[in-house]
Amino acid sequence: MSPAKKKTSAKSSGKAAKPAKKPSSKQPLLDLLAPHLCDEARREAFSEVCDRTESELTAAGGIGTLAEKTIHSVLKHFYAGVPEYEERRVLPPAGRGSGFVADVARPDGIFEVQTRHFYLMKRKLTAFLMVSPVTIVYPVVYKKTLRWVDPEDGTVSAPRRTGKLTFGHRVLAELYSLGDLFPHEGLSVRLALLDVEEYKLLDGYGPDRKIRASRSDGFPQELVAEVELRTPEDYTYFLPETLPGEFTSADYAAACAIPRDLAQTCVRVLTALGVLARVPAVGRGYKYRKLL
Repeated sequence: MSPAKKKTSAKSSGKAAKPAKKPSSKQPLLDLLAPHLCDEARREAFSEVCDRTESELTAAGGIGTLAEKTIHSVLKHFYAGVPEYEERRVLPPAGRGSGFVADVARPDGIFEVQTRHFYLMKRKLTAFLMVSPVTIVYPVVYKKTLRWVDPEDGTVSAPRRTGKLTFGHRVLAELYSLGDLFPHEGLSVRLALLDVEEYKLLDGYGPDRKIRASRSDGFPQELVAEVELRTPEDYTYFLPETLPGEFTSADYAAACAIPRDLAQTCVRVLTALGVLARVPAVGRGYKYRKLL
């Protein structure tokens, strides 16, 4: 039989045709991230800080035992540049109290490294903004590898890559928690997207002790990108091109690969900033369109 006669259609052979490969939903987000990727010099500077911090932690008892403080320490060292700018008390205008200690207080502004619970910083931020511009540095675990630590003998497993990428959308929910303090012309945010090696303790249930195991620490491997959020235009970072002309929060959740409840908060914040506008919708819920 000739090769031509061997070919049969999916219909005649009884086999379903393979669906076309679905394009990656991550690509629009990667396109938004591209302008913010760090250059080689910036990555090398960050790597040097990581090496120095690792030496400090090893001398203090080892990585993987500091309950999530490592990322904070690395970023504090990195944005300070020199130790004398770290952990400095910032005094308020005369007669208004004893002030607060800033993670980093440089001549050009104050930097606070905060992973969550921005609302707990409201009093501190209010005091800082009286005397200086403030940047909240928000670490984002962009790509993660996982190691398991045996708490009994201290052994550490080989690293295993996890597949999920994150781009920092949760910072919008944190900013929403600041209430009337945000937006403020003196307050900006810098997303620091990191490749991180995470450590978890083998202290859970099951034969491998991994069910409900405790997270111990995460150690940065690379600074991938820095996203500066100062003006409403900067927040277009959160608007992938795949969004239709008018869209719901469910559409936004799908386009950004985030949970629906987080998407609802994101569109609320972007609307308050003038990045989105709410448009009349038929039935329940709202629709939005881009303004910028």
